[in-house]
Amino acid sequence: MDSNSDEVKCKNSEAESELVKSEPCGPGTGIPSIWACLIVTIITAVLSNLAVDWTKSKYLLETKKVETQPPKYAIFLHDSDDKHLRHVIEGLNQFGYERVGVNDSWDLLWAHDYPFSALPKLKNLESHRFVNHFPGCGFLTNKVDLCTSELPFLPRAFRLPEQKEAFLDYAEKHPETLYVQKHNQHRHIKIRSPKEIGLWANDSFVQEFIQRPFLVDGHKFDIGVYVVITSINPLRVYIYTGDVLFRYCPTKYYPFDPEDVDKYIVGDDYLPTWEVPSLRKYYNRFGGSMRSAFEAYVRDQSLDPSKIWPQVEHIIRTTILAKEKDIAGILKNYKTHNFFDLMRFDLFIDEDLNVRLMEANMSPNLSSAHFKPNSLLYKQLLYSVFNLVGIRPWSATGETMFSQSTEIVTADKNLATNLNQCVSNDCDKSCNKEECSLCLLCLRGSEYQLLQKAHQEHLHRVDMKRIVPQPILDFSTFDIIDETKNLSSKNAWLTRWFYNKCEYDPTWCT
Repeated sequence: MDSNSDEVKCKNSEAESELVKSEPCGPGTGIPSIWACLIVTIITAVLSNLAVDWTKSKYLLETKKVETQPPKYAIFLHDSDDKHLRHVIEGLNQFGYERVGVNDSWDLLWAHDYPFSALPKLKNLESHRFVNHFPGCGFLTNKVDLCTSELPFLPRAFRLPEQKEAFLDYAEKHPETLYVQKHNQHRHIKIRSPKEIGLWANDSFVQEFIQRPFLVDGHKFDIGVYVVITSINPLRVYIYTGDVLFRYCPTKYYPFDPEDVDKYIVGDDYLPTWEVPSLRKYYNRFGGSMRSAFEAYVRDQSLDPSKIWPQVEHIIRTTILAKEKDIAGILKNYKTHNFFDLMRFDLFIDEDLNVRLMEANMSPNLSSAHFKPNSLLYKQLLYSVFNLVGIRPWSATGETMFSQSTEIVTADKNLATNLNQCVSNDCDKSCNKEECSLCLLCLRGSEYQLLQKAHQEHLHRVDMKRIVPQPILDFSTFDIIDETKNLSSKNAWLTRWFYNKCEYDPTWCT
């Protein structure tokens, strides 16, 4: 909920505070030193309180403006077919939202396609408007950019044609390695020998093919984990824990045949969980989820599935942190950062239960037209996402999407942390110390709103789990200094706030 006016106001207040603090306080000033110091202290405290109170009042007034009528949403598509967004549309309608055109006045824009090139007005969003993508999210979802990032959990890849010489050298040194050539459109993927690779193909890359996948009843599979980014710099990321999308190749992997792509490529007509023989009893008869049915199968093989999910979280966290700076660079061109992003990370598992990343999808398929049983997954996912990002059911009482951003839900006492440190460092007199950066009196307007949003997300997570900032599994062994030493200043600041909250309330640890 940041705005230029907020920053100007807060900076002016801070400048006034620094001007007062710079006045000499002692003999020879014409004022007895004790009175001069008292005046400095009082004025500093008043200005600090005014800055916070002004920001809070402005925020509540802006929220109040949209409470008098049902919120509006628009759908952005390159064509008129919105059937693949049926669950999104139904969910918003059930929440009491009214659909309008993209060029009308809306509160929420749900874009299936990347909207920022076609809609330049999104650079100047009003504070009550939100969009379901971040400008610059292509740094994550562009397959060429992501897969050639040289992250350790990505199969080795080479961008073409720029890295063709490096690829040929690698292929010569690893003669047993198989490769697939991919494009951003993710079409016509097939195993090829180095001689068959189109080395001059633009917007493509060649990637090592991992040959020893973990199989279920002989079928290779991938897993789709739904991820929501709610803030960039500082970064806040959540994963959906209600279930994981498992998609199995329709043909058994062995005997292996590179000409039969149904053995190793997951397509639109994948084999669903409820049709995999060893998973049927867990999913159909005993009511398990896709994830729990898979975990039961892994345990049947005398293996431990709990090894998988910490790897998944680490991969998603590391990947987004690696791209955050690039996305933040694009965000600098936008007046307000009223964006969130729902994407799906696709991963696969080798026979040793090591997890590898395949790609991240900007607008994951949320249509159950092909597989009806998936409708529950998508509905529950969207319910969690809506609540997390502040989309609330509207009623005749005037409660809207972001109307709960009030002191009823989030008051000063909910944001204040580490009071002893704030007092011992005299943070009510000077905010220059790093130890004062999280003290309520020292928060800038934009910082106050960031913590306000983080607090409300925590209260309305439903089945979303925070993975950035890092969850604190054991407070007694969590090293906050080591955790924050390689983070940006803003990410370290937010991580310390969650750490402080966790110290006194274990529900904030994860």
